[in-house]
Amino acid sequence: MLYTQAILKHACSFEPLVSRAFSVSAYFNKSIPLSYLPKPEALKSEFIIGWTPEQDKVDPRTFIENTKFVDFMTSVLKKNVHKVNDSNLKAMADWQKEGWLHIGDERNPPAWGRINYPEDIIGSVELDHGKIKEGSYQPMPAHRLITNSGLFQLSEPLTKCVVEAAKKAITS
Repeated sequence: MLYTQAILKHACSFEPLVSRAFSVSAYFNKSIPLSYLPKPEALKSEFIIGWTPEQDKVDPRTFIENTKFVDFMTSVLKKNVHKVNDSNLKAMADWQKEGWLHIGDERNPPAWGRINYPEDIIGSVELDHGKIKEGSYQPMPAHRLITNSGLFQLSEPLTKCVVEAAKKAITS
């Protein structure tokens, strides 16, 4: 069993990413899966974020995105984003009040008052009187799990939500 966070530290300059305990495990076919979970749970396909051919870096040109993971994450966010205790997301919803609110990827935060680039918008939620409407989450088709800025970064509460859903799926 090989677990390492060096690949993430090398590929991304954001320390919070490393503290979110992504795991990297080696496959026998020399393609390295990235996952939130340790091996062997991570080897279930919907929990693999994607694959990279190199142990020491993640390159958007060679990274293979796992659509099953994207579908799993979308399903989890659609069911749970309205009830996740994310203080920043709640504050933005309360400030904006109505319409659609983008959920930005934290790997490349925009300047104050600006929105993320499309590749850095995870999805959007509909607001009603400053609250996120249940089931309103819509994924952004242009979002990329890996860019030149590194691996995608959900907020800590959203990361926890996805990881807990994966662990629950494993035990059921």
